[in-house]
Amino acid sequence: MDSLGKDPVVARALALTLMRQALALLDAAGETEPAVRLQMAIDSMTRTAPVPPPMIGIDRP
Repeated sequence: MDSLGKDPVVARALALTLMRQALALLDAAGETEPAVRLQMAIDSMTRTAPVPPPMIGIDRP
């Protein structure tokens, strides 16, 4: 893994891949809170706007 330090693009891509694999494992294990936090980290790396939480109990126009 020493070669990863020489290419930040490869290191970033590997990190995202591992994070996505971890997310799938957390989802399969029913670990909702850690999965949500990891998804937020993935979103911050990919600059994806997070999905807003559902508006339960609030009347919409």
